[in-house]
Parts: sequence; structure tokens; C-alpha cells
Amino acid sequence: MSNKVDLLENLIKNDSIKVGLSASDYKEAIKLSMQPLIDKKVIDENYYLSILESLKNYGPYFIIADHVAMPHAQNEVGVFDNGFSLITLEKEIYFEGDNRPIDILIGLASASSDIHVGVALPQIVSIFENEENIEKIRKAKSKEEVINVIKSVDLKKYL
Repeated sequence: MSNKVDLLENLIKNDSIKVGLSASDYKEAIKLSMQPLIDKKVIDENYYLSILESLKNYGPYFIIADHVAMPHAQNEVGVFDNGFSLITLEKEIYFEGDNRPIDILIGLASASSDIHVGVALPQIVSIFENEENIEKIRKAKSKEEVINVIKSVDLKKYL
């Protein structure tokens, strides 16, 4: 894959938008956010485990806004391609030692760090810097609704 990974194209290609899932805790929420990428062989279970390990060592470094977390880890283990997922939860979860409610998780796996920083993050920031977009995604009842919110955003804004 070139380093022109388009967030929306990737979400559609990997069929990795899931809405209204239920998770009993943050570990299950992270697992749910990684599952579509595991199913498509973008990552394996080891990547999920390395996210939990990073979380244990560094705390919830990937909470990017109220309601929004972007679980990811170093790409040394279990990442075979670039992939994103976006899930919404019907009930908010909390990470240990953090009181921000989370009900949108954007799973991120990048085969190279330049994708991570140069393409994925600017596109994700474009969407989630706007509270209205966060609210629309939180309330979305279908992946089509989520896709429409993303389509309404200028993803090239920070590229």
C-alpha cells in the first residue's frame, strides 16, 4: 500500500465500521475495535495484546477527545498491512485512571510509522476535532450514517 492511505476507503475495504456494539470494559472495547482488522488479516491477536501492554505501561495515551479513543501500539508485532476500524458502543466505557467517557474507538494499525503520522492522524483529527461530528457518529445507527459523516468532512484539511 502506498502512503496515500485514505481513511474512508480503508474502512470500507475492510468492512471495519461497526455501530452500537456492547462492551463490558475497556479491554473488550479495544478487542471489538481490533476484531474487524483481525478478521481481514490486517493484524493478528498479538497486536491487540501489544496495545494492552502499552496501555499498562503508559496509561490511556490514545484518548484523543471526550468519547473518542484511538487504540494503537508500535507496529513491531502482528501488523501485516495498514488498517483502520471505527466502532461505536451503546454504553460508554472508561479506561483505568481516566474519567473521560469513551464510546467511539478508532482502531489503527499501520505497517509503517509515516502512514500513522503523515496520513491517518491528520484525517482522524479533521473528523474528530469537531464536536458535532463526534455527536453524529455517537448517534449513528448504521455504518452508512458514519460513512456520510466522514464524507462530509474535508479529510485533506491537514494533509
